[in-house]
Amino acid sequence: MLNNNDHLIESITQPKDAGKILKCLREKGICLINDYYNKEKCDSIRLSCIERAEVNEDKNYDDGSYRRFDIYKNTGAAANKRVFHVDCFSSEAKSLKRDKFLAEIAKQYYSNGNDYSVHVQVYERHQFHPIPVRGFHIDTFETSTFKAMMYLNDVSLNDGPNSYVIGTHTNSELRKKKEFEWGPKVGDDFDDTFEPHPTNFTRNELGSLVDNWLKITAKKGSLILFDTWGVHCGTSPAQDGDRHSITNYYRPGKNLPRSDFGFDPGEDYKKYFIKGE
Repeated sequence: MLNNNDHLIESITQPKDAGKILKCLREKGICLINDYYNKEKCDSIRLSCIERAEVNEDKNYDDGSYRRFDIYKNTGAAANKRVFHVDCFSSEAKSLKRDKFLAEIAKQYYSNGNDYSVHVQVYERHQFHPIPVRGFHIDTFETSTFKAMMYLNDVSLNDGPNSYVIGTHTNSELRKKKEFEWGPKVGDDFDDTFEPHPTNFTRNELGSLVDNWLKITAKKGSLILFDTWGVHCGTSPAQDGDRHSITNYYRPGKNLPRSDFGFDPGEDYKKYFIKGE
């Protein structure tokens, strides 16, 4: 396992340097951009989300955002307190969702002629929980998707940083073996009482690829762009750990309608390739 000091991913210090960002993404599957938002903007988003994140029940808000608690409480996402569609109540989050530079990066990264936009924006508070985190996974076999995750506080190893297995985004043979040979797994730190997931990987399946596993520690306002066909996972926080983040989920289409991802996954899947007006 590596850390940022190994320079496996370039730490971009010019937030709008498209050339360096795209080069890093295509080679590594992930790119870290420092100081994309200032501390004041991050604090504004974080403080507006915390109260809703601490509601221990499923709750719909009049502004269109919602908190989902019950569907995660006995799963590998139990450590995550999530609020969906933060742009409904935070002007700073709305600006991030509508960020034209990031949409253009996604478009250029895929080079398929499609425009890209955000179908859902999710705040997540990641704290210690006795149920371990999900572990190594990709998001889907069907298609590569694109995420932009911003840290809203300084994130150390103690806080359960996001992590990525560098270079696995182009490993089609790995995905093929997972889907058609190895089958669903619960993850390394779970027992048989948990339901296996089709896209979970074990360390044994990844083998020597784990040598390229990077935990991404970074300062508040840092933005992590990554291809979800690369193997990735949140990591388990320490007892006093606390990671706050907000993530844009991109799909093909311009001005995509909001998705109920995380609320009705079946219905959301049917909308996978919907084009916005």
